Amino acid sequence: MVDALRASAAVLSGGAAPNLRAVDEARRVHREALDRWAAEQLRAGHPAEEVLDGLDVDHTLRVIAYVTMAVAGNASIAAGGRPETGLTLPASIPRREGAAGVAVRAGRTVRAHLEPTSSILHNSLRAAVGLTLSVLLARTLRLDHAFWVVLGTVQVLRSNALGTGQTTVQALAGSVIGFMVGGLFALVAGTNQLLMWAVLPLTVFLAAYAASAVGFLVSQSAFTLNLIIVFNLISPIGWRVGLVRIEDVAVGTAISVAVGILLWPRGARQQFARAASSFYRAPVAYVEQALERVLGSPQTTDVDPLRRLAVRARDRASEAFDELLNERGAKPVEPQTAAFILSAGKQAMLAGDALTVIAVELGYQAGSCPQGARTTRTQARAVLVGLRRLADQLAGRADGSQAQEGVDAGSFRAGALDCLRRWRNEESAGRGAMAVVMAGEWVQNLARLEADLDQPVNTAVETARIPWWR
Repeated sequence: MVDALRASAAVLSGGAAPNLRAVDEARRVHREALDRWAAEQLRAGHPAEEVLDGLDVDHTLRVIAYVTMAVAGNASIAAGGRPETGLTLPASIPRREGAAGVAVRAGRTVRAHLEPTSSILHNSLRAAVGLTLSVLLARTLRLDHAFWVVLGTVQVLRSNALGTGQTTVQALAGSVIGFMVGGLFALVAGTNQLLMWAVLPLTVFLAAYAASAVGFLVSQSAFTLNLIIVFNLISPIGWRVGLVRIEDVAVGTAISVAVGILLWPRGARQQFARAASSFYRAPVAYVEQALERVLGSPQTTDVDPLRRLAVRARDRASEAFDELLNERGAKPVEPQTAAFILSAGKQAMLAGDALTVIAVELGYQAGSCPQGARTTRTQARAVLVGLRRLADQLAGRADGSQAQEGVDAGSFRAGALDCLRRWRNEESAGRGAMAVVMAGEWVQNLARLEADLDQPVNTAVETARIPWWR
């Protein structure tokens, strides 16, 4: 694993690709050795408790091995290569190659955002409505340099009404400052084009640099100054072009404020909470069915469609997270809190992927240990109910004060020990016992994750309720 992770870094800078086959083979050998060790310990009369402790300690190593395969495979693809064929690859690694693979993934991306909860869809609608109104109004009023109306709309249209209002003031103030400086410069420079050509690169740099390094107001000032210089180089008209610029920006920003209020008044923090809610629901359904496969239930459905739904929900939540980070103004939700909420959903997806590998690719199913399977299923349902409760909170349909059923770690252990003792006397019960042990490990991971999410989810819910004008 260490070699593969180092090679994953090296391949991104032109080095050799990581050896996934070596990791895959090491995983297989380790898996078989672990089974043999547990069987030998039990047959030798060692307590089942000691064997279970050894299996639990080994869980982290198995998870890291799976993640290493995912990192190495994706690093190879990012560097322009492809993982070797014939390997048991994690679900997160793209399978299709060439133009067909690109088309399929592009189609899936478009499909993921054709949902009411998608921030991409919201942004597209707001931009379409805002630009349409800008063009219509500019043509109706027959404004000079009407493209500035459209430019002003795009520049100040934000994810909430307050953010749009703030950038409207900055846009107008910046245009006025730029007009004053540019008009004074036009009067001083007169028809001296050499002086204007000398100053032009400085204003272009300042307009581009200030947008991210200084601030929107300074950027707007520099941009207006830059326009005055450019237009005087093309057709000398002095300071009057600055007045036209202010007029058109005022119209464009007024349209942005109206569109921002009508289409998305509460901004990215509410959108992120809703997207995270949908994201939590999708992996929970995926984990539930993957877990049933491990526990040997005959009434399981195909998990692939459930995983595709989870991937779409993950992509929408990731876009909403980016929108939250890029939103101008104060961010009531700390980036670290929002990032943890997002990563928790991805950890749930990892649990579903790992459980699917355990049941389908490795063939561990708990049919030979029904009692342990029932115990694990009961505790797992309590965890999944808790995760759904968190999703309801994020959607505003529940509150954090609702009572929840706790997970009994002792029940997990008792069920797993019962299976291991059965394995001591019945060799055929071995794979069933290992299935119960591994399923219990993942369910307990999710239980710890659920407990860690209580405070971050409450914070996200509280900030989503803050009025948009605050």
